[in-house]
Amino acid sequence: MLGGDYPKLLARLIARTEWSIELPEQWSGFFKESGLSASTVGDARRGGRVRVRTHGVAVPEKTVPAIPRPFKALGIFTSDFSRHGFGFMADRQFFPTEVVRIILPTFWMRVNVVRCRRLGTLCFENGAELVQRLDPSDRAFEGLLDELGK
Repeated sequence: MLGGDYPKLLARLIARTEWSIELPEQWSGFFKESGLSASTVGDARRGGRVRVRTHGVAVPEKTVPAIPRPFKALGIFTSDFSRHGFGFMADRQFFPTEVVRIILPTFWMRVNVVRCRRLGTLCFENGAELVQRLDPSDRAFEGLLDELGK
């Protein structure tokens, strides 16, 4: 456990991370929305969702062989959480089967991307299933500490 280092390292990582997401104009209230999210017709989710909107960092860990990605931190916005899933906005498309490390202010996790929807040139809504949820630790920053100067 890093204790007080985790928030400091995350803040440094966020400051050095690329932020290119451009939310569509009709989503101008994105960060004001919170709380339970209603289901829609045809929604294949296994459980209810809660809107939690904040900044986070995504790090591609396992990519699609035909589309390699650099091991580099990418800025994301969280969208919603459920017992088994997680939604996030990114400036690029992720593909099903990709495993992504998500680093958030109070915990970090690994997720498996299951869907993606393009909302704009630099805005993709990604849906993922939870693979592993972890308490704050230095393991969240494995492979990234050099770029943080540690």
